[in-house]
Amino acid sequence: MFALHKVVLFSLLALFIPQTPAPSKQELNDQLFEAVRKGDAAAVTAALDRGADVNAKFRYGTTSLFKAAERGNAAVARILIDRGADVKVKDTFYNATAMTWAIDGDHWDVVRLLLAKDADAVDDVLMAGVRGSNEELVKMALERGGIKPENLTVALIVSSAEPKSAGIAEMLKKAGAKPPFEVDAATVQSYAGKYKGEPGPEITIAAKEGILFATGLGRGELRLMPLEKTTFRPLAFGGVTLTFNVEGGKVTGMTLKGQNTTQLKRLD
Repeated sequence: MFALHKVVLFSLLALFIPQTPAPSKQELNDQLFEAVRKGDAAAVTAALDRGADVNAKFRYGTTSLFKAAERGNAAVARILIDRGADVKVKDTFYNATAMTWAIDGDHWDVVRLLLAKDADAVDDVLMAGVRGSNEELVKMALERGGIKPENLTVALIVSSAEPKSAGIAEMLKKAGAKPPFEVDAATVQSYAGKYKGEPGPEITIAAKEGILFATGLGRGELRLMPLEKTTFRPLAFGGVTLTFNVEGGKVTGMTLKGQNTTQLKRLD
């Protein structure tokens, strides 16, 4: 009888004792982000175990992995990656990834973790290493493999222009980097001039000591690298090509290819 009264008593008390509501999904996500910010690996694991979304978006579309990369916390980054963090997410402000933050912060342990999950980032890692004369980063990219031959050539050009990067240039050559396609000086000079699309941009091509430079692509004056006799690309970035149109031995225009294809006529 006493046991029955005890059960009834506890049941009645439960009706009057306020229950703590379970945290919302947003609260759990916020707890995860704060734990990552503090570098608290145990709290990060706990938040994920309680249901926090490892790929939850925060300001400008960043995720917790961005913060771990920015802080250079490899232990936390590893937990997030092991729990399914998307390493390819780009923010909406800088169009950057977690890899961008890891490279900018010289957090090589985090770079290695991210590179193991994202083979597409190998070219970015390579060029960051070349431009920063960082042999460790270049070696990391070469060991990962999968670098486009074109980008190996770009890296070789950049490293060869910097005396302190002689060691990097040798590493690239051993990895199979080839010098750029050679275009004779007279042909290079023949491409110099102004080109305009209808509608479209106006691009000025200048020839300096056998090398072409382009102005009007939105990033100041850009050195161009030949891919073959009439086709070039900016040395600073890929995904864009400029092909000079030659008719009857005369340069009449240019085809600019990027996300779209634009035809430009030579003005002079």
